[in-house]
Amino acid sequence: MYGEPKLCNQAFAQTNAVVHMAHQVACGKLAKAEFMVGVMCAIAKATGRDKDLATKGMIAEVMLMAETVRALLFSAEQQAHEDQWGNFIPLRGPLDASRNLFPKMCPRMAEILQLLGSSSLMATPTEADFSNAMAGDVEKYFQLTHMDSRDGVALYRLAHDIAVSGFGNRQALYERFFFGPPQIMSSVYFDGYDKDSTIDRVENLLAQA
Repeated sequence: MYGEPKLCNQAFAQTNAVVHMAHQVACGKLAKAEFMVGVMCAIAKATGRDKDLATKGMIAEVMLMAETVRALLFSAEQQAHEDQWGNFIPLRGPLDASRNLFPKMCPRMAEILQLLGSSSLMATPTEADFSNAMAGDVEKYFQLTHMDSRDGVALYRLAHDIAVSGFGNRQALYERFFFGPPQIMSSVYFDGYDKDSTIDRVENLLAQA
């Protein structure tokens, strides 16, 4: 393909590489969503807040996001079809829906984790604090309802890395623009959507009036 820009530019679409890429990305996003649910549920369990309605409501929102990505992935795989080269590819529509939704989901997941962690994400000791002059106070005041202080600090440190740290904020920004500017992604999705069949249903209903 070297020196053949026209052939090179066609290869990505002709080989359905974009669909396979979208599929593997959806798998990764599902894993990330499940991980976020796991961290939030671990905090709720450790703090004894897993019976609190507000806490359950926030985590349920993230659970719904995870299950939405799972359902879209399942739909794409169940409707896989053979392409012109004899290879099976997932259905593109559900994958495009997933990659338009997740950039909005991920920052919201981080926000919910911040709300769950609250000030505990700001005043979290380090490993060194368990062996210096503060060790006694850390052991006493950072224990959780169902978790000792060392494990509790580790859990909140993990949550801090995800939702508060420079790394966590970079990840949220990365997800916002993973596939490109959101307005362009939405526009491309709109252009590729089967609008005629939905319009036909409206026109058929009006014709019966």
